[in-house]
Amino acid sequence: MELIMSKTIKAAVIGCGGAARIDHIRWYAQHPDVALVGLADINEDAARFCAKKWGGKPYNDAEKMLKSEQPDVVSVASPVAKHAEHTVLALEHGAHLLCEKPMAPTLEDCDQMIDAAERNGRILGVAFHKRHNVGTLELYRRLKAGEIGEPIFGRTHWTMYAGKDGGFRRQLATGGGCFQDHGSHWIDQYRWYIGDVRAVQGLMKIWYPDAHEVEDYAVATLEFGSGFNATIEATWVGPARSHGQLEETYIYGTEGALFVSLPPWTHYEPPILRQWIRDGNQWIDISLPTDMLFLDHYHYKRQIDDWIRCVLEGDHPKATGHDGRKVVETVLALYQAHDTGQKVTLPLKSSPDIKAIFTRLRNE
Repeated sequence: MELIMSKTIKAAVIGCGGAARIDHIRWYAQHPDVALVGLADINEDAARFCAKKWGGKPYNDAEKMLKSEQPDVVSVASPVAKHAEHTVLALEHGAHLLCEKPMAPTLEDCDQMIDAAERNGRILGVAFHKRHNVGTLELYRRLKAGEIGEPIFGRTHWTMYAGKDGGFRRQLATGGGCFQDHGSHWIDQYRWYIGDVRAVQGLMKIWYPDAHEVEDYAVATLEFGSGFNATIEATWVGPARSHGQLEETYIYGTEGALFVSLPPWTHYEPPILRQWIRDGNQWIDISLPTDMLFLDHYHYKRQIDDWIRCVLEGDHPKATGHDGRKVVETVLALYQAHDTGQKVTLPLKSSPDIKAIFTRLRNE
């Protein structure tokens, strides 16, 4: 793998919507070792807005930007259906690549992306920012230290109220709905905590078929090789307790339990982390590092900081392209499990027919 010898890394971003602005652009712009050189979006007004606010030159064509600016690193934050195209394009132009989650709609897309990275000797990371969250990091540390004994099962509930918003995340071209969009984070978290998923079962529904072409409610049970089970419930149609979003996870073990509640993705306050101690039968609050001045605790900043470190040192990112593919495989397994009414074991031989699955779901 070729290391970047220059002290200043040239960064560019493809896609200038909400995820790009919150997750990527601003953190590149303020990194001391990064020069933000280019921002591409087919909506040139979006690129111009971001360029005016954070710097870099706006483009309405990703390939033109890559040829002109020759960036060292690129973040792809375009709609999911374009991830593979934009990722392969940037890798072929010699950039290291950080792709927004979910990695792509299909396993075949993921394979193209991984192959392009390996063929060009470039780093491919997937932006599962929760791996950089101070709450989930401390949960991971305590879990691995055996503080709750052997992990037995976990449950995650994530909800927001999207109403009848018909944005691109609700369209069939994206390849999935709320479980692909946010359930993917917690598939990745449980894989990080426990290991690979062995089997998937569950169900999903479209409650607002006049606005949503993909699932707006899903619940899945994941079985792991260790015997651990996890349930992930995700929805766009459930009003949350506050701020329009609710995200909570419990992990239970033979000697205790851990609980984490994450704030909405645009909020800077730290997460809530608690541990249940079997001796004494009590929950205790766990203090987490917080820096509201420089936001060094904020997962999006930490993600870009670590990404730049990986590129400079030739290291693997916390979530690689192979991790991203495993998550996509698990999402697809849920869709197949609902469609067939049967448990689906992994690995999948190929991607199921997503269009056919969601056509049938809309008719249920």
